[in-house]
Amino acid sequence: MFPRVSTTGLLGCLVLAALVATGGLAGQADEGNAGNGGAYLRLAFPLGLLSATMQKSVDNTSPNTLVPEPRRGQIFEDEASGDALSYGIGLVAGYRLPFSSGVYFVDAAVDVATLGGGVEAEFPGVGISPERKQLGESWPDRWNLDPETGYGATLRLGGSPGGLQSRGISLHLLAGVRFAGAQFTNHVDGCFTTEPCDPSQFEAGEEVRDLDFTGWTSGIGLEKTLSQRVTLRFEASYSIYAREEWTTEFEDVAVTVRSSMKASAAGLGLGLILRP
Repeated sequence: MFPRVSTTGLLGCLVLAALVATGGLAGQADEGNAGNGGAYLRLAFPLGLLSATMQKSVDNTSPNTLVPEPRRGQIFEDEASGDALSYGIGLVAGYRLPFSSGVYFVDAAVDVATLGGGVEAEFPGVGISPERKQLGESWPDRWNLDPETGYGATLRLGGSPGGLQSRGISLHLLAGVRFAGAQFTNHVDGCFTTEPCDPSQFEAGEEVRDLDFTGWTSGIGLEKTLSQRVTLRFEASYSIYAREEWTTEFEDVAVTVRSSMKASAAGLGLGLILRP
C-alpha cells in the first residue's frame, strides 16, 4: 500500500532543498559559464505508460441489510488493473546554477501540463450468481481513469564530466513531487432490487468522480546545447502515486462499497529549454 503524502510537506521540503543547494553553491558559480545558468522556460511533451489498479469491497454484513440469502452477510473482494499510453503538453519554469567551473549544475523547476490518454479496465466480478450481478455482489463493472492535468516541482543535479562539456552534452538525475488530476468513471450494470433479477431486468448506471493524486517522481536525463539560448532535453522518469480511497453507502439496502485506486506512470519527456 502507498502511504498518503502531505502535499504541503513535500513542496516545503523541495523548496527548502532548492534554497539550501543554490545558496551553498552560489559562491562556486562560474561567471564564464553564465550562459548555461539562470532562469529558463521549457516546452515539454511528455509521453509514457499510465498504470492503474482499482480494488473494490462490497460489504453486506450489516444486520439491517436487505440483501437476501445466500448472499447476505458476506464481503465480496474484487480487483482490476489496466494501463494505457499517456501524452501531454506542458510548460516548465526553472532556474539553474552552475558550479565547479561550470562542469556541474543544480536546477530547480516547477511545471504544469495538460494530459491525455486514459486507462480502461473491467472487474471480473465476484459473487454467487452466474452473472455476478445480483444485489450485494461485486458486479463486473467497467471503469475508466482519464488524466486531465499534472503539475509539480523538480530538483535536478547534473553535469558534463570528461569530454561532454566540449560537446555541449550534460547528464542529470532528477527527483520531485507530482500532482495529477484525473476523472474516474465507473459503468455499472446489474440488479438494483432485493428480488433476484433476470438478465433482461438488469439496469445500467454510471458514477463519475474527480481524483487528485499525489506522489514522488525520479529519473535521469540528457541535454544537448543547440545554441546559447536553446537546449534540447530528454528525460526518462517514473512516478508513483499515493492510493486514493472512498466509500459509497447504499443506505436504502444497507450495503457498503469501499473502493481504492493506485496509479503509477513510466514516461519519456522531450522538450526545448529557452533562455532569455
